[in-house]
Amino acid sequence: MTDNRNFSSLNAFPGPHRRLDVYRVAILLFAGVEESAASFPRGYGAIKDQLRRSATGTVLNIAEGAGRWKPADKAYRYTIAQAECLECAAALELAAIVNVIPRGKSVELMSYANRVGAMLTRLIQRQRARTPG
Repeated sequence: MTDNRNFSSLNAFPGPHRRLDVYRVAILLFAGVEESAASFPRGYGAIKDQLRRSATGTVLNIAEGAGRWKPADKAYRYTIAQAECLECAAALELAAIVNVIPRGKSVELMSYANRVGAMLTRLIQRQRARTPG
């Protein structure tokens, strides 16, 4: 997929999001989307832009949720991340239908999206269980 040379200098950055497995898988999804988007032919800009935005939104909302203190705030951000991830999965499906992403790469990226979605479901449930009231 991608090597770590782009991220090696960032590994020392402390942050609560860096401890989450879901964040690491979302980064893999983002990196794969960026790699694939670079080779989209002309005429597929709308799918490419939406794919890139939703993969980015997934990562950023996971990080924001991890930085929140209140369980309800965390759950809210993780819910947005999950919606972004679903949007990314839909854009991946569209890209696969029009053959702008090779089938093998599409399957790989969809598996990352499915994993992120499942992990976020569990994080949302956990945070909602901690919310008083």
